[in-house]
Amino acid sequence: MRTTAFLGATLAAVVAWGATAACGGEETKSEEETQKERDLQAAREYYVARVHNVINNCIGCHAGTSGPRIMAADPDESYDTLEKTAGLIAIPKQSPLVQYVHKDAAVVILPAQRSVLTLWLSLEATARGLEGAVVKPKTLTEAYKQFSDCMNFDVWSYYRMGDVAFTQTDSEGPCLGCHSTGQGTAWLSAGSRETFEKMKQFPYIQKIVVGKLDERGGFESLQPSFRLIEKANEVCAPEATSCHPRYGLPPAITEAVKGFVDTTLQNLATDTCTSGIVVPQDAGPRDAGDGG
Repeated sequence: MRTTAFLGATLAAVVAWGATAACGGEETKSEEETQKERDLQAAREYYVARVHNVINNCIGCHAGTSGPRIMAADPDESYDTLEKTAGLIAIPKQSPLVQYVHKDAAVVILPAQRSVLTLWLSLEATARGLEGAVVKPKTLTEAYKQFSDCMNFDVWSYYRMGDVAFTQTDSEGPCLGCHSTGQGTAWLSAGSRETFEKMKQFPYIQKIVVGKLDERGGFESLQPSFRLIEKANEVCAPEATSCHPRYGLPPAITEAVKGFVDTTLQNLATDTCTSGIVVPQDAGPRDAGDGG
């Protein structure tokens, strides 16, 4: 009887340990699944908020009027339709949404459309763990490092980013007059290469990109910060004793900043930082000088 009781107790202990181990495994898996659900939801929200309205000409044909019905007028319905259509959600280098060439040469994907589509597909690929997807950084520090490593001086020069330093304020001369050595966490010197190299570093990189956090405070994604643009429209409070000089940012400079950041994010999303996509064909002038 004692032997039987001992064996019974031992068996019960083994079963209990097995149940505990199984629960622990399920808990770990649940955490991974929860994170995946968050990433998938973030990708969906990006499509609904940022992509759908930008590709309205695509929707005009592919919501059932002429081309294959792979989209819809409603953003959520459109996302569901895209998701159910095999082969569309893939890494950007393989998705027909980016790579398909229409027979009509007049039907092309504009740079702004390619940018948001590429970023969205990259979010989808990473969330779904697709082969070839760019590994999502775990922290904002890692994300800044990825973006910095992806910054390309040819792209910088193409968009004439060196000209930002020479933007005139209303009363205190060009921006480089105060920011030539990084004052106010903005490095804008006369040398385009120097400004480029400094902009790759923290804290100056925050002038062009910032991190978006999820509801738990964890890193979610990088997005354009547009501080160089928004600073021009900043209103000085009446009670303030010191304000940044007002300045009007020329449209060409505004588009240059947006173009450089969007192109770099696009290259990062498609893992083409050193090859592949360099700049869109119609991005802007190609004769950027060293700071002029």
